[in-house]
Amino acid sequence: MNNTKIFLLLVILFCCPLQSFAIEKTVTLATLTDFKPFCFRKPHTIEIMEEVIPPGADSSQLQGYSWEVVRRSFHEMGYTIRLFVVPWERALHYLKIDRVDIVFPANKTNARQRIYIFSKEPVDQMKMVIYLPQNSNLQPTGLDSFSGLRIGCVRGWAYGMKWETNTGIKKESMDSILQGFTALDKNRLAGVVGYERAYDYALKEKGIEGKYKKFGPFDVVNEYLMAKKNKPGVRLLLQDFDSGKEHL
Repeated sequence: MNNTKIFLLLVILFCCPLQSFAIEKTVTLATLTDFKPFCFRKPHTIEIMEEVIPPGADSSQLQGYSWEVVRRSFHEMGYTIRLFVVPWERALHYLKIDRVDIVFPANKTNARQRIYIFSKEPVDQMKMVIYLPQNSNLQPTGLDSFSGLRIGCVRGWAYGMKWETNTGIKKESMDSILQGFTALDKNRLAGVVGYERAYDYALKEKGIEGKYKKFGPFDVVNEYLMAKKNKPGVRLLLQDFDSGKEHL
């Protein structure tokens, strides 16, 4: 290298800030908003499908306990977050087609663990219950007590290993939490399975929290970050999330 080239290289190094040569750490996430108090929309905000959230910043539309855990953990490790806020089934589709690196919050099932890997650190913990009409004559002692009965569940959501491996219950998919309770009120279902805190929150907002009785909890389930096993780089992302959460 001649002296002229050396001089020009030194000029570039001195004139350009050091951080301009650094590689930005970015993680792309997807989550949902109809899961109070864990992931839900801030009031009176504009819906944005994708946001870019650098360290120290927050989403303009999303709030909740699970989001805070995830945001602060990745920001602790210096990550900028690209956030997609979409219905849960679309979030899972984005994960399958590699549009996002990770979805959350997700609990482990046998089917999911064949395809996906999970963070070691949880983002929340859920108690699973079954809601019944107040006048129900059922006196369940376990999940097997519901064998042969139609129990509503939200399409695409998972309710823990005990629920997933039970083959005796007739599991009826619903589009939303409240749609399940509407079907229950019309005697189309014997019960509705749910995440106790999130479902109680939804019922309270509608002013009908005292309308139903509960069986359970029949399971206590941790929820995690979930990523495809074969996607390059995601294991490091999950490890960095775990490290960031441990630092908090």
